[in-house]
Amino acid sequence: MGDAIESIPLGSPVDPAQISRELKKLWDRDAGISTRASLMNFAVLCQGETAMRANTELLMEFTRTHACRALLIGSNPGTGPDQIRAWINAHCHLSRAGSKQVCCEQVSFYFEGNTGNRIPNILYTSLDSDLPLFLWWQGEFPEPVNSELLAWVDRLIFDSHLWLEPRIQIGRIRAALSTTRCRTVLCDLNWTRTLHLRQAMAQMLDHPANLALLEDLHTIVIAHSAEFRSTALLLLGWFTAQLRLEPVRESADGFTFVSPQGRRIQFDVREETGRSISRCELHSAGGAILCQRDHAGDFFRIEVRLDRLDRHYHHLLPAGDNATARLLLEEIGSGGPHRVYLKALAACEAYL
Repeated sequence: MGDAIESIPLGSPVDPAQISRELKKLWDRDAGISTRASLMNFAVLCQGETAMRANTELLMEFTRTHACRALLIGSNPGTGPDQIRAWINAHCHLSRAGSKQVCCEQVSFYFEGNTGNRIPNILYTSLDSDLPLFLWWQGEFPEPVNSELLAWVDRLIFDSHLWLEPRIQIGRIRAALSTTRCRTVLCDLNWTRTLHLRQAMAQMLDHPANLALLEDLHTIVIAHSAEFRSTALLLLGWFTAQLRLEPVRESADGFTFVSPQGRRIQFDVREETGRSISRCELHSAGGAILCQRDHAGDFFRIEVRLDRLDRHYHHLLPAGDNATARLLLEEIGSGGPHRVYLKALAACEAYL
């Protein structure tokens, strides 16, 4: 077990109590040929040696575009002796001028045995001054979530697609945050997974002629692959929140809502073979907007039918590749308090 973690390129092993001193030595040694850069603390909390290796490779790429102090925290609870090991490393990339390297620090910890309760203290003592803290929590949250760990987190990143019971997980996060200062922004990579589709549908409704389709909208179809039902439900939540729909009932073949004008709108959320969200359709008495994700490429084929005006349009828009690293970069770059996500989550949480 120990040999496996040592084979991961985590950098130089150091005493966990001497992180600051060892980092200073690292930069003193490289003075003149490299510049240290950091705009935030980016912490990744994972479990097991496989995840440590994968995240080390991801952080090497992440620091190319985001200057940060990277904190990789791995755990292997309940096995072996109680011990905490630490490593320091620097990810360096040539500046645009090509004459000097720009470097970001990576501090890695591995908690073994019954040492997990020490993660919050060691994390906070390893932060880079008062820079914001982004924490990527991989996997499911325990019961209860350590509120001390979340107390200083500015943005909490997770992927609800990976959870077996998303509603329970969201409840655990809310319970932990209710006991801390309410500054943490929830960043769900599963929500980010719908970004390009939401942008595409919103773009189609920018034109007044297309927007008129919402006046007599009656059906919205969302087709998803088997493991991405929660992604489809977040998209349902976005539609219902933005259109201010109220639920009427839930049935085996979909969901029925009512608009502020009293119009009934049926959601058909169905499982189909294909990409995460392979199809999204808006059907109205006056026409339809049909969005199909290409099976091989990362783009949407969109067809707009305006039957009353006898018009028919075709569009091709980017869909994103939905790789975890790409979702993370898009999420970090988006910023903001994610109010739309919170509204969509509230609208669909009962169905998760």
